[in-house]
Amino acid sequence: MHYLVDGYNMLYALPEIPPGPWPSKRDVLIELLLSSKPQGHNRLTIIFDSRAGSGDRMERGAIEIIFTAGETADDWIARRVREVPNARSYVVVSNDQGIRSDIRGTGAKWMSTKEFLKEKAAPQSRPARMPPEISDSITEELKKKWLE
Repeated sequence: MHYLVDGYNMLYALPEIPPGPWPSKRDVLIELLLSSKPQGHNRLTIIFDSRAGSGDRMERGAIEIIFTAGETADDWIARRVREVPNARSYVVVSNDQGIRSDIRGTGAKWMSTKEFLKEKAAPQSRPARMPPEISDSITEELKKKWLE
């Protein structure tokens, strides 16, 4: 699967993104996606609107970042899923119902940002709990080392 994320749409959907200039907000979003890996081992491309841009592309870790050239992210995404030979392998991530309508009939799937971040996040394995007698002895051993 290849996830296409409407970047600014996701930024607006995340209340935990701190206020500040757009480049800082974009960096926070990219770091969040790099650390949480909601796409698992699949490809992830974030598309940001840039009506006056030149179509810049870059990579950060496993994430491809695209700044559109004179078009909206929605237009870029809709065009992309219409051009690829197998749109069924694409998932468009956005809360925008317009893009959902634009990709209808292409075979690409649509997913809300909330669903992407929650349900697709790699499950965090919890460490097994140690019996109290072991964890207590470790604690006492560490206390001794800390106090030395």
